[in-house]
Amino acid sequence: MENHSGLESVRFTPEPQSGSLCLDGKWKVKFYPFDEDAAIVENPRNWISVRQPGKVFYADPEAEGKPIPNWNRVSLDHISEDDGAVLRKTARIPLGWTGKRIFLRFDAVYPAGDFYLDGEKLGSHRSGLTPVEFEVTGKVVPGKPAEIAVRLFRKHKFVKMDMPRHALEFAGLAQGARLFAVGKTCVRDYHLITSLDESLAKGSVAGTIIIDNPVSGSLDVEIVLDDTVVSAAQIPVKRGKEEYQVALSVGRPALWNDEHPNLYDVLITLDISGQETFVHAYRTGFRRLDLSPEGAKLNGNFVKFRGVNHLTFHPEHGMHTPKEWLRRSMDLMKKANVNAVRTHFLSPPDFVDLCDEMGFYLLQELPIDWGTNYIHDPEWVPPALTRIEGGIRRDRHHPSVMVWSVGNENMPESAEVAKAGWKHLRLYDQLCHRLDPSRPTMFPPPGPANKIKGIFELRVGEIADIHYSFALQKEFRDKGKILNPNSWEGDMVEITREQALKRGWKGVWFSSEYGIFSYEPDLLNSPYLSAIADEKVDPLSGRDTLAVFHERLHNEWGNMRHDPSCLGGAYFPWLSCGVGKGAEGNPWGWTRWGEDANWGVVTADLLPKPAFWSLRKLFSPVWFPARVSWKTGQESIKFDISNHYNSIDFSECVFRTQQNGGGGWMFMVRQFRDVKLACAPGKTVEMEIPIWADSLRSSLEKGNYGYCRITVLDTKGFRPTMADILIIPESMQRKDDAGMPVGPDAIL
Repeated sequence: MENHSGLESVRFTPEPQSGSLCLDGKWKVKFYPFDEDAAIVENPRNWISVRQPGKVFYADPEAEGKPIPNWNRVSLDHISEDDGAVLRKTARIPLGWTGKRIFLRFDAVYPAGDFYLDGEKLGSHRSGLTPVEFEVTGKVVPGKPAEIAVRLFRKHKFVKMDMPRHALEFAGLAQGARLFAVGKTCVRDYHLITSLDESLAKGSVAGTIIIDNPVSGSLDVEIVLDDTVVSAAQIPVKRGKEEYQVALSVGRPALWNDEHPNLYDVLITLDISGQETFVHAYRTGFRRLDLSPEGAKLNGNFVKFRGVNHLTFHPEHGMHTPKEWLRRSMDLMKKANVNAVRTHFLSPPDFVDLCDEMGFYLLQELPIDWGTNYIHDPEWVPPALTRIEGGIRRDRHHPSVMVWSVGNENMPESAEVAKAGWKHLRLYDQLCHRLDPSRPTMFPPPGPANKIKGIFELRVGEIADIHYSFALQKEFRDKGKILNPNSWEGDMVEITREQALKRGWKGVWFSSEYGIFSYEPDLLNSPYLSAIADEKVDPLSGRDTLAVFHERLHNEWGNMRHDPSCLGGAYFPWLSCGVGKGAEGNPWGWTRWGEDANWGVVTADLLPKPAFWSLRKLFSPVWFPARVSWKTGQESIKFDISNHYNSIDFSECVFRTQQNGGGGWMFMVRQFRDVKLACAPGKTVEMEIPIWADSLRSSLEKGNYGYCRITVLDTKGFRPTMADILIIPESMQRKDDAGMPVGPDAIL
């Protein structure tokens, strides 16, 4: 019987380390309208070919030259329920799979699909961002071909959950698909939690492995670093027993963080007489995140997430983002001093792998988007649970995943349904912790709109969250209590610090969206700034757009940077969802945008905008003052700086100085001197720089200004920042001269 409840069983069989049959490549496609039953079984010889994963459909109708009846980017009312396509591919089942259990998995079919094998329906999946898997043992014959078909739908009842407003009507296989085989006795599931004790000296990998075992054998679990086994256990497998406990320990493990993303391999090996040895491998890292009202610590040290929002979208392939393209994008993030990502779309598996490898703190969004009109509705609970379980089961073994970000901007539409809406949100929080008790949750709230001046969401989840306005967060910090809206009707509920802590809040907060600044790189002085800001700028002011961006980012990020209880924030967004010129044409010649705005600090084809450099400057782990005062006779300048690295002491870095006097040629310098400085992560130290350049000393003694340039090089030789400090003789200082109004030394 077909399941119409919307609640799907979520189980992902561990795959063998090698030997799967990849289904990526050419698929045959037939577009609607068609007789669905006939299209599943007819000969597709005359159908056109498309490459999958990739786009079958995508476009932004608002970029068209005429109105589209009933157009709605959120609910897709202008698209018929039956619209879509049938995708077909023939795969020959390897003869070597005889006697094995065979599985078919799709990592993501967006927004929905029905799945067929040789004309027989396997099932449906109405969650466009999470994987779906079917056992096809007995439905295929090793050595013979099998016909795989996907009935692709462009919309469905629950499509709003998966954020189609940013998907630009994409439909297709968003991620890869494959067949794989395992022995009759096989690993069916596992949950091994990696942890680190308070001393940071002992790591463990412990939990359960589930086995279908009609016969006996042995189970080996190993932790491997650089091909060397550092911990291992062998467990006898008994016939009929399903659950096995595993506990491995590693003394003084190499720790994982954004600066040193040290990874270990975990190998699960099942050895059963009469069948091929099964090996499943995944990577893990040892790290410890502690949250308290005093602030967040990772591996015992201060941590601040310098984050951006990532909207998974490729300008040519749509929701399919090739791994090499993702790596290019994430390499740019590193160059911008970004160390954290809040996903906005459940990110693809490749993205999570790269976060592990490259060192990014990941706040992974579980897809329940804009639930205003449905978050209270019981019919929408099963598809929400499916998305939560699918996302967590897929990613819970990744060390980069720090927080489960449950949905996006979900608040009940009215006071009448508020109780049910909040009940469901708390239910989702409970499921997260049951599936993964090792990670905290947060529930990103809406920003200011209509009757709502903002929400500081600390009623559910361990981490409080706020969008686009910091007024309520500052009020809560000052008064220890706030009024939060209970629904979009503006009915308010008071919550105090004591109540929030008793409820389970850990005392830290995060801003998972701030910034949102429309910025076309060609329009260098465009007046069209963001309308969502605590301090709005008059579009007719004529102010330089980059200066306005820098000032706002300085104020908002500065507020988060200097608050010990703030885990950090995620600027919205890194890049915008946009499509380039394809077969359907493009009236703009380059890119058209989701939600009609070119937000982000890089373009869709990964070119840094001017805003990129401002964000890079402010996201540096160290800030320098814009100017310091000099008194006659001083042989050095002194100022305080703070270390915002997680594990790097300033003594491991290079502080390279260059100096010159003021004047037309002041910035042309060649000589340099290095200054030694020690400062532990999370600490503040006074930095003293000798005035060693004769040109600077002479200029100051004559009553003129000069400057000292500082270039910082980290342990890998990367330059996170370069700063020019203007050195001003005391005689030149005005009483009202408080330094540059825009810059890291501005008083908040």
